[in-house]
Amino acid sequence: MNWPGLFDRTRGDFRRRWGVVIGWQLLVQLLGFIALAPLVGWLTDRIVARSGSDVISNFDIARFVLSPPGIVFVLLAVVAAISFHLSQLAGYAWISGHAIGRRPVTLWGTIGAVTNKLRLLVLLGGRMFVRVLLLALPFVAILGLVWFTTLAGRDVNYYLSEQPPEWRRALLAAGIAGAGFVFVLLAQFARWIFAMPIAMFHRLQPADVLLASERMLEGRLLRSIAPLLLWWLGLTALAAVCLRAGRHFTDLALDWAGVDPQRVLPLVALFMAVTIAFSFVCAMLQFAGHQFLATRMYAERREAPVLLDAPEDSVAEAKGARVGRPLLLAVLGLAALAALAAVFLLQRLDVREDVAVTAHRGASLRAPENSMAAFREAHAAGTHYVELDVQRTRDGAIVVIHDGDLMRMGGDPRKVKDLTLAEIGTIDIGRKRGPQYAGERVPTLAEVIDYARGRFRVNIELKYNVPDPQLAAAVVALLREKQFLDQVVITSLDHASLRQVEKLQPSLETGLIVTAAVGNVIRTDTDFVSLNSAQATASLVGQARAAGKQVHVWTVNKPEVMLRMIERDVDNIITDDPARLVRIMRDRNGLTPQEQVGVRLRVLFTESPPELEDASSVPLL
Repeated sequence: MNWPGLFDRTRGDFRRRWGVVIGWQLLVQLLGFIALAPLVGWLTDRIVARSGSDVISNFDIARFVLSPPGIVFVLLAVVAAISFHLSQLAGYAWISGHAIGRRPVTLWGTIGAVTNKLRLLVLLGGRMFVRVLLLALPFVAILGLVWFTTLAGRDVNYYLSEQPPEWRRALLAAGIAGAGFVFVLLAQFARWIFAMPIAMFHRLQPADVLLASERMLEGRLLRSIAPLLLWWLGLTALAAVCLRAGRHFTDLALDWAGVDPQRVLPLVALFMAVTIAFSFVCAMLQFAGHQFLATRMYAERREAPVLLDAPEDSVAEAKGARVGRPLLLAVLGLAALAALAAVFLLQRLDVREDVAVTAHRGASLRAPENSMAAFREAHAAGTHYVELDVQRTRDGAIVVIHDGDLMRMGGDPRKVKDLTLAEIGTIDIGRKRGPQYAGERVPTLAEVIDYARGRFRVNIELKYNVPDPQLAAAVVALLREKQFLDQVVITSLDHASLRQVEKLQPSLETGLIVTAAVGNVIRTDTDFVSLNSAQATASLVGQARAAGKQVHVWTVNKPEVMLRMIERDVDNIITDDPARLVRIMRDRNGLTPQEQVGVRLRVLFTESPPELEDASSVPLL
């Protein structure tokens, strides 16, 4: 087979009828969107109605699918999906057949021709589905045999966690069976590549259409499907290169835009338009290119019957004029209604999230951490909370410091537990950050409370660099003495200490700091969980919301990560740079809901920052 010549002739066919191809692809995609979206909505409503609950689970879905109505629905849905796909290819077969015969063809004529053959295409889709099910039966039997002879004796969770040798052998057998089924399935579909031109240009029954295609490909299957495989591989490779180049460009552009809505919104609008156009062109080239090639190969077979004459075209045109115009008007009308509904909903959206800002150890990006200077900077930035760490000195004073010693902050290697309050008060923790902070000392919790009152709330982390069974009780006693119980939350990595706080003072809000955990962290008995940003996935935040539990996220310093956390609807963001976060929230809340949705869409065109994927890249709390 002369492949370059075949591709060149097919390209000529496409060039002669490209206008009708675009019209047909547009009609098919709009019809698919309008037909499939209500179908999915109806299915969801049926499942929810049968479950008797507002929330559906995997078991509810399984129960519906395995029920008699569910089985019927799934079978009809699969046949309908196959028939829809076949109708799309049938239209392209009609267009390409006329291009090959150098006969005029219109969109109305294509609609009429496919409508005339609709019953045939539905029956053809059903027959193909049954054939696929029959081909699958031996492989399903093999999988069942592997399961019952190898794995049925124990719970599947044992195999998932322990992965014993029999589990690996079973996976290997399943993989071989699956690969065999895929090969058989592709070989079967390959024998049907001439089915569409045969169906569209000859008066045959569904079984005869498939049989005619199979007979025409006997002894030449590989030679016939090779150009189609080459087309699909080439188009896939080209699309991958374009997507990679596009991702590189969008990353550069959105890095330049940062979180400035005036830059982000136009870029997102441009990228959305380009993406929609690119998707449309790719889909058109995939299906139209495939069918134009298949029809051209069919027409060039010496034994292939001649395509139907012009009188059949007039019938299709008449049917298309009768059906096509109302169909097109209905599709465009429904698309316009969908667009108006989207605009209506966008105008009534309220996506202004109420996220609290917590200054991590004060405004620690600008001033010495856990210092009065850092707390003053945090207040000036407009923070809602200040997070700080507390320990006790040798003489029982509660001081605000993170490390177990003073080496990092003040160049003094002595440990907090070995120093008295007076001794700690002699150590300068500000000089290393700059002369403007020289003279800053480790503050006591009482001093911070006196300054914080009426300015911001305080997140007190109980820091156990060394065991201190009395720390929780001492903090609660001080809060009572200062009458500050309603302006703090208590956090810790130590769950037992939080239970102690709740026992001493049930009214205090507590939060468990989670760095690594086994099990469901949402099920803790604290009021909230404090997660690093890589853990705070949209799914986990949603689970916490459903459980009535708040999510605090640390330590978020990059603008993009700040926006992602706001958009995931977390309750509190802990940051070293509260001024930046307050500014981002103010700018974001100044946008209209429609603009906020536009800004959200930028995530479609950017890579996730490491702080959203890798917990080790998140600064420690």
